[in-house]
Amino acid sequence: MVIEAARQYGGQDFILACTDAGRAKWVESLANDMGVRAAFVFKKRLSGEDTAITGINADVKGQKVVIYDDMIRTGGSLMQAARAYREAGASQIYAITTHGLFTNEALHKIQQSGLFEGICSTNTHFLAHHLASDFLQVKSIAPLVQAQL
Repeated sequence: MVIEAARQYGGQDFILACTDAGRAKWVESLANDMGVRAAFVFKKRLSGEDTAITGINADVKGQKVVIYDDMIRTGGSLMQAARAYREAGASQIYAITTHGLFTNEALHKIQQSGLFEGICSTNTHFLAHHLASDFLQVKSIAPLVQAQL
């Protein structure tokens, strides 16, 4: 699902990114498999709940950026990373998530931020189906589960 959505959004030439260095190895491995570049942001924890982005590890100027975030709850980390990529010159930003929880009007806030062209989520959380729209694509994980049976 991630590869399919990333290719749909980015085509053959884009940067696969993540919201922090914690997911960087996984994203870098997937980016290498896809033949695209990877990027991540450096974060500094300011308090128990607050972080600040201190840098980006790649040049994203003029590039499509597809951010993978395993779970989107409030969208705070996602939007913070997207702002950093946009400020660094990304031309278009998309997001892919495995678990789209979208609590506290998160999807609305993300869409209203104007940072994203679109988001793709799996259907692992019931709310994703209810929020599906032109902005939020929801893809079923049923084929993945059936392939394991």
